[in-house]
Amino acid sequence: MESLVNRIISTLISNEIIKKEDKEIYSYGLKQMATTILNLITILVLGIIFNMVLESILFTLMYIPVRIYAGGYHCRTPLRCYLYSILQLILVLLALKIQLLTNPMIITIMSIISSIVILSLAPVEDENKPLDEIEIKVYEKRTIRNLIIVLSILCITLIFNKINLSSCICISLLCNGIMLMLGKINNSVRYKYSK
Repeated sequence: MESLVNRIISTLISNEIIKKEDKEIYSYGLKQMATTILNLITILVLGIIFNMVLESILFTLMYIPVRIYAGGYHCRTPLRCYLYSILQLILVLLALKIQLLTNPMIITIMSIISSIVILSLAPVEDENKPLDEIEIKVYEKRTIRNLIIVLSILCITLIFNKINLSSCICISLLCNGIMLMLGKINNSVRYKYSK
């Protein structure tokens, strides 16, 4: 991807479409766009393979908005992050396929516990993106807002007895809670060994 982006940027510069001094900005933007497209394609392909496109998309739509602001564990490289994301989505789809969560009461309890974990830990910063006091407050508010939206959608799916969708949303909250706990543990270990 790096070499492809560099060729595109070089072509744009040589054709005077962009300025040479803006190379880094466009390079970053193209890499982000390529990563996003790759992730979307992967989500759809895995959804098709498992015959669970709706669940694949729903999990992503419920997971990402909370994850962005709550933070948590992050892989060291983009490739590891991509591979971990694939593995996570496969495990989520397998859990849904075998109907691991079918009881509305258990879904509700697990969602409440996961939400408490998220609210009590978020935001968990990463060493590559430390947060200042203002960012922490902003991220807390956005985490709460997005969590309320996710929980509202969960309530709607439970009211209409869409258990598979409720289960999917519950698992997204569970995954966010786990990522926050792993991030906290990782930060504690890193802090301990940096002394």
